[in-house]
Amino acid sequence: MFPLKRMLSMPEAAEHIGITPFRLRCLRLVRAGPHVAVKNARELLYRIEDLDSYVLSLYERVNISTTEQLRHRNEWRGRIAGLPDTQRGRISDPFMQVLTRDELLEAGANRGFRVAFLGGLFLIFLSHTPLLWRL
Repeated sequence: MFPLKRMLSMPEAAEHIGITPFRLRCLRLVRAGPHVAVKNARELLYRIEDLDSYVLSLYERVNISTTEQLRHRNEWRGRIAGLPDTQRGRISDPFMQVLTRDELLEAGANRGFRVAFLGGLFLIFLSHTPLLWRL
């Protein structure tokens, strides 16, 4: 679809970032994480530029210098390049797992509080209906 831009599937995007595909799905569920470029029937595609800008925003969030960012990303890419294909989807970068966990908890807590609030309102509504009094 995009001849000049390379697109990555969800497992490839998770590997590019340094997290597990499950973590990337969880980030998407709470509307955090990198931007999805194309949504096909069952496949999500990510642009490399969007993934890199997302990683850059995570590094800037914790105030890490540009040289340290480059050193860490090059080390991660070197570690991934040396792995056989059978282990590629199973390994993750511990530092990126911590950074994305922080974002996941921040965004997930906001959504969780909303769900809990609406669930509480629903329970209050049900507790005052005559149908429950007969049960």
